Amino acid sequence: MKRRKTGRPTSSPEAIEHVSIDYAREVVAGDRIACRWVRLACERFLRDLERTDIRFDVAAADRAIGFMETFRHYKGQWAGTRMKLEAWQKFVVGNIFGWKWVDSGLRRFKYAHIEVPRKNGKTLLAAGISLYMLCADNEGGAEVYNAATKKDQAMILHRDARVLIEKSKDPDFRAAFAIRKNPPIIEYGAADSFMRPLGRDTEGDTTDGLNPHAVIADETHAWTKLGFWNVLNSALGARSQPLFLMITTAGHNMDSVGRSHSLIVQRILKGEDGGEGDDYFGIIFTIDEEDKERLDDPMVWAKANPLYGITVDEKKFRSQLALAKADPAINRELKTKWLNIWINQASLWLDSDKWAKGVHSYDKAKLDGLRCYGGLDLAITRDLSALVWVFPPQDWLERWTLLSHFWCPAADINTRSKRDKVPYQSWAENGFIVPTPGEVMDHGYITAQILADCQRYDVQAVGYDKTYAASLVNPLVEEGVNMLAFSQGIMTISPYAKELERLVIQGTHLNHFGHPVLAWNAGNVVVHMDANGNIKPDKKRSEERIDGIIASIMGLGCAIEMEYDGSLAGQWDCTVLS
Repeated sequence: MKRRKTGRPTSSPEAIEHVSIDYAREVVAGDRIACRWVRLACERFLRDLERTDIRFDVAAADRAIGFMETFRHYKGQWAGTRMKLEAWQKFVVGNIFGWKWVDSGLRRFKYAHIEVPRKNGKTLLAAGISLYMLCADNEGGAEVYNAATKKDQAMILHRDARVLIEKSKDPDFRAAFAIRKNPPIIEYGAADSFMRPLGRDTEGDTTDGLNPHAVIADETHAWTKLGFWNVLNSALGARSQPLFLMITTAGHNMDSVGRSHSLIVQRILKGEDGGEGDDYFGIIFTIDEEDKERLDDPMVWAKANPLYGITVDEKKFRSQLALAKADPAINRELKTKWLNIWINQASLWLDSDKWAKGVHSYDKAKLDGLRCYGGLDLAITRDLSALVWVFPPQDWLERWTLLSHFWCPAADINTRSKRDKVPYQSWAENGFIVPTPGEVMDHGYITAQILADCQRYDVQAVGYDKTYAASLVNPLVEEGVNMLAFSQGIMTISPYAKELERLVIQGTHLNHFGHPVLAWNAGNVVVHMDANGNIKPDKKRSEERIDGIIASIMGLGCAIEMEYDGSLAGQWDCTVLS
């Protein structure tokens, strides 16, 4: 996919006129509100007009745009009116279908990643592109697949394409298709072509023998397994100018196909791909890093939503923002689906941006002699064990302070680093995890650390889960350590979990020194909530380890009970946008 430098452009860039060029120039000039990634996509477009190995075919771009504008809306206030692509949509279509290689005349872009919040017209746009690839791209026997993780999701895009045909005012156009509903398939007889939905949940008996001219992959933030994408991608090889189009909003799974390709696009737009992404078009509508501190600014909303004020309603946005300030779940929805910000799980509990603010560096030796409370979460045999010392505010210490220790069997460190791509090895090399010899946890290392820390700090108590810590407790009690069994029931944990959440949201009352393993744990936590609003970190639903957070909650609980007679617990008021 390296850039080729042969041939000559058909005309100078100054002589070319097109809506895509106008859009790019307006964004770069600052005449259109745009985030960094949209601006870089436009700069790339204008830069590429100077190249000699590719050319922008205005007629081809206009043909595709014109085709899509023959259809009619069938939902909402515009139902029955002709579709009119907005500027950002024309820019996308123009890029995909306008750029061609000079030497072959074939289209440049094989891949396209469109990342934009909901209600900005991406699904209808994708349906129009699907139909173009099916019947207007002069490809004999074209196979077009509307793909998603589940067939029901794939059917949404497929249904949009079907209704666009059925609502067409051109009887000859409608007559050119045979629409079948069981199984769902759209056939275009003139070219022996067809379109059908494809879900990963049905891949076992549907992916053999595919020969796609186009794959339209919907909501790739939900594609958690790469295998389905690989199968579809490998099947593109027989076509001369296929298209693999990915459309998505941001999501919560940082290992998803959507997130992976979002990062690919960012590397391409920053020029860090070494030319390998020359057949890849990408655009990402979101907000910039500095905008996260002013989420109540309509200019920020417009930056992420190219149809703000058209299909994205300002009143609805304000209402959603007000709800988000009082409900962390709605807040997460606002960030991912309305502002296109990737966060780390749909049920993410501790906001990563707020967590990152709890870093205050100083010599940890200053903590010597101060009162603290321990939380101990042990692995049964393998993986992580965590000890977190919680220092309440006292003397000169103004913030609640977490001091963390982690252990893992050496064999498991190697396995997890290779298999799961979690940087256990790097953490161990930098002292953030202590490897214990062999394949099972050696609790002697943990006992030694607790006893050493008792000599260094004024340890008041250590909370532990009695289910797994029995072998450790007796030796420590004999050494005079105050060991407190900490119930893991939701009624017990909830007030202290909410107190930790409050400290994270406040941002200025917590210091965890930026410990990377604890931060990773914090980003993994999914909570279970009962009917009364009590919460508890859920190890089964959390996709990765959360031991350090469990230990932090137990240590915090001990501190609250012994320092304040439990009076802090339950003082929960989530009125700050997390």
